[in-house]
Amino acid sequence: MPGRPPPFRVSHVFFDVDGTLVDFDAALRAGLRAASEVLSFTIGRVVTPSELTAARDRIARDLRMVPGALAKARDESFREILTLAGVSDVDALKRTTAAFFAARDAALLTYEDVEETVEMLLERGLTLVAATNGNSAMVQAPIFRRMHLLWTAEEARVSKPDPAFFLGALERIGAHAKTTLMVGDRMDNDVVPAVALGMYGALLDRGRRALDVDVPRLDSLADLLDLIEVAPSGG
Repeated sequence: MPGRPPPFRVSHVFFDVDGTLVDFDAALRAGLRAASEVLSFTIGRVVTPSELTAARDRIARDLRMVPGALAKARDESFREILTLAGVSDVDALKRTTAAFFAARDAALLTYEDVEETVEMLLERGLTLVAATNGNSAMVQAPIFRRMHLLWTAEEARVSKPDPAFFLGALERIGAHAKTTLMVGDRMDNDVVPAVALGMYGALLDRGRRALDVDVPRLDSLADLLDLIEVAPSGG
């Protein structure tokens, strides 16, 4: 479904978080490294991050878990490795999980182009929303204190690309679809469902992998600044 071309005449901008504002993959790698170190020390052999990822994916597949339930599979992967090594100490699992989350959350950093872009959009009087399928842990970086709304799947009780996710955010913040822009790094999860509701949509393609799309494509979040015209918030 083709999106409306720029200029984006909007009063509200919705941002996806993972891959758009925050480098969650880097944070996940940091968490896995920390968990691997704790497990390696505990069981006396080297446990690699790739081993943990493979175990998590297998457990999730075996339990037929949906993607949003991968956190449970991750805990079970830690438990499995400890159990196979003959370690049944509950504290060992707690230490591993704590190390994972501490390292992951500490590494949940925004991309270099985010803070300045957000500040300039705020100076123009735009209302900004962080809209993520993640939970509250995803929006802990200082930049999220500058957002007018943090809209998570946890709060919405539904995940992207379900239209109800976007409609709930629009209602909560008092926005109109026709004057709202959705910016995300995925067509399927972020852009297409937003455009289907009448919103503007833009794909943030940092890796320049999606050169043939029928919506505006951004190489950097900063590219957004030249494409936006501020509309009255009622409009």
